[in-house]
Amino acid sequence: MRLVTAIAVAGAFVTPGQPAVADDDRLFWHPDAGSPAERFELAKRTRPELIAFLRRFPKGADLHNHAGGAVYSDYVIDEARVKGLRYDPRSKGFTASEEEHTVSLDQLEADSSMLKAFFETVSMRGWYPNTGDGHHHFFQTFSRLGSARRTQPQVLAEIIRRNRYQNVNYVELMMTPVPGATWGRFYEIYHELDVDDLPGSLAPFESLIEDPAIARAFTEYIDELEAEASRELGISPALGEPGTKTAVAYIGSLLRTGPTERFFRNAVVTFTAMKADARVVGLNIVAPEDHPAARRQFDDQMKILDFLWERFGKPAITLHAGELTLRYAPVASMWDRIRRSIDEGHSRRIGHGISIAWERDLVGLLDQMRNEEILVEINLTSNESILGVRDDEHPFQLYRRAGVPVCLTTDDEGVSRSNLTMEYVKAVERYDLGYDDIKTISRDCLEHSFLPADAKAERLAMLEAAFERFEKSLATGYRESTD
Repeated sequence: MRLVTAIAVAGAFVTPGQPAVADDDRLFWHPDAGSPAERFELAKRTRPELIAFLRRFPKGADLHNHAGGAVYSDYVIDEARVKGLRYDPRSKGFTASEEEHTVSLDQLEADSSMLKAFFETVSMRGWYPNTGDGHHHFFQTFSRLGSARRTQPQVLAEIIRRNRYQNVNYVELMMTPVPGATWGRFYEIYHELDVDDLPGSLAPFESLIEDPAIARAFTEYIDELEAEASRELGISPALGEPGTKTAVAYIGSLLRTGPTERFFRNAVVTFTAMKADARVVGLNIVAPEDHPAARRQFDDQMKILDFLWERFGKPAITLHAGELTLRYAPVASMWDRIRRSIDEGHSRRIGHGISIAWERDLVGLLDQMRNEEILVEINLTSNESILGVRDDEHPFQLYRRAGVPVCLTTDDEGVSRSNLTMEYVKAVERYDLGYDDIKTISRDCLEHSFLPADAKAERLAMLEAAFERFEKSLATGYRESTD
């Protein structure tokens, strides 16, 4: 047997006396691979190379992340085990009941078909294009995900750990950080909504809105939430402290499909939270936009937001708008949904924006969005699975060509079995983005965040420093600590 000595050269192997790695075979971290942009083009040759590049690429922010849908069902099983719960194969959820049809967690994990049924029911793992209605499959997952009763600190820690690993600078998380007792105080007040007399409808709540004890309750709750999550993560600086690798803030969420009275009350609570603590940076509306109740109540919801936005000093709002197609909604729901969300709902960002082509005066609306810098939160994975929209059916390139800023975001990364890196991967593969394109998107995400000015300046400086470190690492071996 003849032994051949191999010498490692920039991630490939050559034998003595043989020429160096050919240009076409260079890995993106080869010493002679060129500029960051040239290295990125090498990384685009295969998906594994692209993932390896983009996982460490500095991402300014994820601005559209639902905490309830960011949970991976794998960790839900872990929590159910800790709590001593059992699995109900009928409901596909966890329970404390010991009824005969329930099984232990050991039995669940030992039965491959039962385990498969669980994972495929509580996430999009069980959905593939043209195999069923992704819209229905998606929205039925959430009640089952909550059956193990994971705490908000546990959910926050899971999300931050995942984003730190992907070099994400900042996350705006749709999680309403309101203590139960505070909800109770607002719900104790007898209330009958009159949408034609919103000042009168708000009057019973004014004392709570201005109560210093209510403001302290919000702050103390968020302090404890972040302290518990930081302890679980074992990080320093902790969440909420300057310099933390991945910062977090909160977007309060209102349900668009419930009673209008509840929408109004919950909006008052959320605006009060924003007034009380700067870490609650915005407000959004959630639930299927094509739901009949959402369609019927849209006018009243915009009227409520318009009134409360003025009353609370014009704080930040971002709205799901235009998450619609003709398969799920009549065209009348699409010809002014985005425009009205901006003009009446005072949205400074638009979530999804899929139905933009159906809007009246499309050119004027795109000009307005460009001039007013109304960013669109782009969710490629969920738009494909929920609405069946991808590739050139998606308005991603329309927005970019019209000069409207965009941000790649995750929506419900746990349910979708995705993450922010994969949103960048899909955008690059589908729309042939260059290195300057992804840097612009990354910066725009942070620029259009709802962070206070000083905090935003700090995070932007951190992002630029991260770009410098990343680009240096590309040319010096791309090694990283495995700690």
